Amino acid sequence: MDFKSTKFFLTTAAAVIVASQVAKKIYNYFFNEKAKSSPEFNINDSCELLTNRSREINDVILFSDDVIRHTIRVPPNKEITICESRELNCFKLIKYIKSARETLDVCMYLITSNEIAEQIIRLGQKHILVRIVVDSDMAYTPPSQIKKLKEYSFIQIQTSKKSILMHHKFCIIDGPKAIKRKNTLKTYAEKLNVYSQCNKSARQTTKYKTVKGFVMSGSLNWSTHAMVSNHESVIVTSHPNIVGKFEKEFESLWIENDPAILTSTC
Repeated sequence: MDFKSTKFFLTTAAAVIVASQVAKKIYNYFFNEKAKSSPEFNINDSCELLTNRSREINDVILFSDDVIRHTIRVPPNKEITICESRELNCFKLIKYIKSARETLDVCMYLITSNEIAEQIIRLGQKHILVRIVVDSDMAYTPPSQIKKLKEYSFIQIQTSKKSILMHHKFCIIDGPKAIKRKNTLKTYAEKLNVYSQCNKSARQTTKYKTVKGFVMSGSLNWSTHAMVSNHESVIVTSHPNIVGKFEKEFESLWIENDPAILTSTC
């Protein structure tokens, strides 16, 4: 084989290799985009969902003695195994709580988890409006964290005024009605603050991205014992009808200290 033939052969081979790599990248790009939009491409990654709260959230957290393994088929022939342990699910639960951007409404029969209480305090320190309704009989029974939470003025707590047992275990994160209430209270406070009105043009307003509110509800009390020792389940969903029903139930239990504030400015 002479020099020209060798050069032609090498040039052709290089061109084929480059073309095949480009074709592979194009295929992977379009295939992956299609797979991600497919219902089968659902690896239940709550962390990914929480970084983009405009997406739907539908999840189930199971606390069990056994490590639960899910095998999910990803087109065309790849399988992914997901393991759910108590430790991972505790992390997921707290991750959902920490994802609050505006409001956190909690309706819980019992709160004894120190770690969850610390996360609630941190949310309040970030100017997230926190409201908690607990059963009156369990509110101050050790090791309840309610006394600790009440030390912080930015966390609003009420014991259930109903004569029947308040046995709910749910929380609403960034519910639309709660956000509307927060904005109403903010507007009312600004009207009372003359200095704020005079300097309104000088202040920078923070713009938040639209996020979907969601609810977590199930058999789980926010207690370390329940998460470590019990068989429990929690459903997490951003379905607007379901979120709306839980918001309505929360409002029926929550008693406004000054209802005129909300009604006069709505």
